Amino acid sequence: MFKLYFLKKWDNFDTKLPCPWEVIKLSINHKEGHIAKASLMVARYNQPQAAFLVIYEDDTLLFQGMLSGQFSHSNNLTTIDVLCISPNFEADLGTLLKSGVLEYDKRFFQNKQPKACDHLEACNELFYWQRTSGKLGLSNYFKGSKTIDIGGNYLEKSLNTQQINMPLGKAILQLKVVWTQKLEGSFNATPYIARGFANGVIATLTPKAITHYWPKAEQRLGIGKRQSGYRVERSSISEIAAETIGGALAQHTRPFCQKDGDGEKMQRCKIYYFKTDLKISWQYQQTREELLVLQAALNHEQHLFTNHKVRQIPIAVHLPVSEQAMFFETKQGEEFIAYATKIIHCQLHASARCMRVVCKLPWELGRDLTVDDSISLKTLHHQMPNITGKITQLYMVADGLQRFVEITLGCVVAKGDLQDQPTIANEGYANEICENTISSTDALIGITYSKLNPQGFN
Repeated sequence: MFKLYFLKKWDNFDTKLPCPWEVIKLSINHKEGHIAKASLMVARYNQPQAAFLVIYEDDTLLFQGMLSGQFSHSNNLTTIDVLCISPNFEADLGTLLKSGVLEYDKRFFQNKQPKACDHLEACNELFYWQRTSGKLGLSNYFKGSKTIDIGGNYLEKSLNTQQINMPLGKAILQLKVVWTQKLEGSFNATPYIARGFANGVIATLTPKAITHYWPKAEQRLGIGKRQSGYRVERSSISEIAAETIGGALAQHTRPFCQKDGDGEKMQRCKIYYFKTDLKISWQYQQTREELLVLQAALNHEQHLFTNHKVRQIPIAVHLPVSEQAMFFETKQGEEFIAYATKIIHCQLHASARCMRVVCKLPWELGRDLTVDDSISLKTLHHQMPNITGKITQLYMVADGLQRFVEITLGCVVAKGDLQDQPTIANEGYANEICENTISSTDALIGITYSKLNPQGFN
């Protein structure tokens, strides 16, 4: 017998108020990675006294949730939806993501508002909400927190198995990193200019020309399209007397002959000396791009008699301005490689959960199951092996005298652990050479052998 109570505050059972609704039909649906949902068909409906509803069977708590606010009335019966989402859901999710329990590199997901599911890209984990408390946690993709052996205690003829996809033979991750290499600096050009003059002092016979063409502050060197990355940061030029420079310097040039009408005369030109200051700043800027290709191969039994599936995983990361010329040789580049390796590793393992098993259990046996449990059952057919898998969906139905729990399992279809690599011809797979083999150390039920093969840098 089901009992309903209103809660004015989430999880506050001390102040629960009896709900007069009479349950005619109840169903609870919970899929992995989603919140649970209860649907009730009730009689004797009246206005809710609070926003939250809890469902008991005798003294066992089955469900706690928030009323959706949408009610459907037909033939004196009312259909009500209740969602198991707590008011502090967003805070709990934020706390989980910030805790660091999930390895997450936000540089791979450069949206302004990253999605919560981005944190699951490098691990075989899913978010898990308990249907009785709404508490948020994590659940492994392959194995629940506990395994329950139900033997052959499922409803007769309800067992159905179906292979929903093929394990990946290979995954190729292409990580393209784009950034702008930018370098800048400055130097004092005055000593280099003065070095070209006698005595190391800038001298000229045309003082107006040198002062007119001397570079000005903030001037960029070059003209038009030939402007360079050099800019005048500081500049000054002033005439000085020859006597003010250490040691007496010539004030005139040597005499030379110059025509004067029909004759010639000897004359000399005055030498002008200058004190200068010229500081030049420079800037280098160029777009750079590096591509890393990681190849991962899964040695799986099914590859002996099926074609290999290949999955391409393109990832493009735009980095801010940097001085580095080679990215994947830096420490940050090594971190990128490690994270990308985990992503491709995760993709391979996830593809191996390719069998779906559905069966119905008696209400008493399945009532307390969750999508964080694994189930082990015996098949009645002598040619089929026993099955162990993670619950991916739980559908509880109570309709009058009919009560059952339908469970859906996700199972790894077969073990790997082959002595030799598959030899099926497949262009783009068998002919490629992979170097620097990395062996997987994850203990995954159904997969005992898998390889990750970084191809190298392009």
